[in-house]
Amino acid sequence: MTDISPPVAARTSARLVLLLAVVTALTADLVRTSGPLIDQAFTAGVVQAGVTAVGTYAAAGALVVLVCLRRQVAGPALLTGVVSLVVLRLALQATQGSARFVVGLVAVALAVAVLVVTAAVAARVSGRVVAAGVSGGLALSAALTLAWSTWDPVWRPGVVAWVTPVLLGGVAVLLARGLRRLPAAPAVRGLWLLGPFVGLAVMTVANPAFLASQTGLPLWVTGPLLLVPAVLVAVVLVLPVARTPRTPAWIDGLLVVVLGSASAGVFAAATWPHDPGAWRTVLVCLSLLVLAVGAPLALARALTRPVHDQSSARLAGAAACAGLGVIVPLLVYQLDYDVPLGVPNAVVPVLVAVLLSIMAARARSRARASERDAVGTDGTDGTVELSTVGAPLRAQLVLVTLTCALLVVGTAVVLPSSGTGTPADERPPVADGTLQMLDWNLHYGVSTGPGVELDEMVDVIAGSGAQLVTLQEVSRGWVMGGGSDMATYLEQRLGMHSAFVPAADRQFGNMVLWDESLGDGTDVDPTALPYGAGPQRRSAVSVTLDVDGTPLRVTSVHLQHRMGNIDTRLDQIAALLDAEPVVGARLVAGDLNAEPGWPEVALFEAAGLTSAVDEAGDPLSSTFPSDASSSRIDWIFGAGVSFSDVEVLDVRQSDHRPLVATVSLP
Repeated sequence: MTDISPPVAARTSARLVLLLAVVTALTADLVRTSGPLIDQAFTAGVVQAGVTAVGTYAAAGALVVLVCLRRQVAGPALLTGVVSLVVLRLALQATQGSARFVVGLVAVALAVAVLVVTAAVAARVSGRVVAAGVSGGLALSAALTLAWSTWDPVWRPGVVAWVTPVLLGGVAVLLARGLRRLPAAPAVRGLWLLGPFVGLAVMTVANPAFLASQTGLPLWVTGPLLLVPAVLVAVVLVLPVARTPRTPAWIDGLLVVVLGSASAGVFAAATWPHDPGAWRTVLVCLSLLVLAVGAPLALARALTRPVHDQSSARLAGAAACAGLGVIVPLLVYQLDYDVPLGVPNAVVPVLVAVLLSIMAARARSRARASERDAVGTDGTDGTVELSTVGAPLRAQLVLVTLTCALLVVGTAVVLPSSGTGTPADERPPVADGTLQMLDWNLHYGVSTGPGVELDEMVDVIAGSGAQLVTLQEVSRGWVMGGGSDMATYLEQRLGMHSAFVPAADRQFGNMVLWDESLGDGTDVDPTALPYGAGPQRRSAVSVTLDVDGTPLRVTSVHLQHRMGNIDTRLDQIAALLDAEPVVGARLVAGDLNAEPGWPEVALFEAAGLTSAVDEAGDPLSSTFPSDASSSRIDWIFGAGVSFSDVEVLDVRQSDHRPLVATVSLP
């Protein structure tokens, strides 16, 4: 088989890997950013959101044409694309409101386009160089996310938030400028797989919040979980391999089975709503490791080279498919929570992993056939295998060292002792059996801006003086919520104890936070609620607190959301009351998706619970939606307690408004 790769200097190869890594890190950042922006479109309906998402990512193809306008796919086009991406990313940091929505969606489409162009230029060395750059960039992105406590800089106010985009952007421009004289390279087939690969990684193995929530381990443990596969992938991709596969074909089939099984293990081994036990946690960790190492190797194997020259039109098609490969699996996975697929949505990432491995097996099968039939020198079958030169050691060392340093910083930042929360003595003390509580549906961190305003949420909670907080729709890695681990972030910034229980999946659930003066919390129990008419799994979390020697049982709950699902909500309430009977001092709070006078409220009242708003607040107040509140669907109920000073706070950090109440025990 003939190697048609032009010779590339070692320094140029290193620059290509580093540039591809930085562009990938910027792309991963913007993919996470697009989640809350697309969520904004959900306010207009599921169809509108789907059209917005698909249209945005498919536009990457058109943007490739603009970037390469009257140019070959070479150094000058690469520099144009990188500079445009950096300018747009910096503009996004400075925008708010509707401007942020537009700039953000254009930026993510351009990021996918530039990623494909950069990979096409880098593929002149080998497919392993492409895989090294992209996987290294994803590891770098995950390390940066951890260093920012999983709350990305794009959503943060202040000068410090500019550090990451300015540094990444500056490095990208310098590297692209050094490569501006690169000539056009031969075409590469399979670049569209960059989309599914990046989408799968951003959702799972390059998502610290996902790693923590899926394994049931603390967020700080994700540092080592990210570092080990990053090092293994870097080492393996440095090694060159034979251009013609020397292993039997069944080995390629084994890779399909292994990657499919690993991705299935990531989801199937984790329990719901309880935390996985020790052996399940180990199984999930091993599955994540195999997926994180196997997927880049599959990508490297899947890239082949046709004999025709690279053209902007062909590359535009690859970019459009790559964009769709990013968003369609993420979108289908998420839409299952509103329009059930009929099968577990975990099937979607499993199919993506299987697709990567099948395309790798297909490429290797073609290479074997090409060698066997003695073609490739004349190209009669239209394709030859990419040169399989290993990734440059210098670039891999730089990426691994930088990733390791950032993971060390990130681990230190998210350690429990590193929290910058409000000490207990700065909150109003629990005195004479009286405490302040707040209930709030956080809409997985997404504000009406659109934005992710975690510090503002912290300020609202701290400003209320609440010693007890019940929360719903808390995200721990949802891309639609920006990928943040809200549970860990809020716990540390508020300096409170917490209990979290997953609901729709392990990345989305209910939470109780409490001041240390209320004890350590005992009998923390999750309650799985009946699925009924769907479309989401629902749960509740309960914990017993100590109020001046009196036990207080507290529950945070979120019921099914469709207006017509009254029977399902009634079944869920009955299941909750059966699991957590009304005995002694009792608080039940949350988003019931039921309004005053509805049967759901009557069922709670029949169990001996009293509504805080109706006892000591304004019964005409409303909590949803926050920007034009018209419905009261968020509730605080109590038994064996009395309420006073109940109010609804007029804030916009979520699509719900929080309820605040003073609770007194006899």
